[in-house]
Amino acid sequence: MAARSATSMRVRAGDGQPQGGFTALVTSLPGLIIARLLILAVFLLFWEYASGTLISRFWVSAPSAIFGMLVTWFTDGSIWPHLEATLLAMGVGYLIGCGLGVGCGLMLGFLPMVQRIVMPYVSGLYALPKIALAPLLVIILGIDIPSKIALVAITTMFLLLYSTLDGIRDVDRDLVQTLRLMGATRAEIIRKVLIPATLPWIFTGMRVAVRYAFTAAVLGELIAANQGVGYLIEANAGLYDATGVFAGVFIIVVFSVAMTELLTRVEGRRAPPA
Repeated sequence: MAARSATSMRVRAGDGQPQGGFTALVTSLPGLIIARLLILAVFLLFWEYASGTLISRFWVSAPSAIFGMLVTWFTDGSIWPHLEATLLAMGVGYLIGCGLGVGCGLMLGFLPMVQRIVMPYVSGLYALPKIALAPLLVIILGIDIPSKIALVAITTMFLLLYSTLDGIRDVDRDLVQTLRLMGATRAEIIRKVLIPATLPWIFTGMRVAVRYAFTAAVLGELIAANQGVGYLIEANAGLYDATGVFAGVFIIVVFSVAMTELLTRVEGRRAPPA
């Protein structure tokens, strides 16, 4: 019992002391970057070793082959039309979807009676898998970029709509009631309280929607397209070229992570100081 008490006292006494070893390494930014790169390096080295020895290279390719494919695509310029098509569909559809989602969310949040009437229909459309609309959009808009833009916009719109509604519901009602008693108009309450309080929810929805926007754009290209990274992946899959498939997936991952990180930094700058 005494030994246990002495141990707990030593633990409490060292709570405020700087820690060493692995904990100190990963708590610093350079150490965290090094740890992440080491994990990635170990994974890639194991993949390179396993390819052709443990698993057939036909199925999993190899990091060296994938890197060589990427270098070839970027040096000969063959990747640029596909990358431009995917980013254009994703970017335009994402902006349209964000605008529509935030606008509809604010309208429904500020008009409770309208919200009560239309929410069953909105919930039904939200529950519908958006990829099921892709063939219909292809029939209406064709296999070119407009059908991909529409699919991305629909996917993004519902995410931002619900995120905006959640932000409005989270507003302090006591604060709103206090402002009304002090003589604030409805427009002043919306401009000075509701919209600023909803912005963090909107930015969170935008950050989450980036990944879904890329997914929608690529899935639309996988179903029917004549260019785009998704089309490139589908074309290489049709040729049983695992290297080309992994190279296309790598490009999507890089751009998705980059966009998410960019929105995270924007959201951090918009957040009020603690």
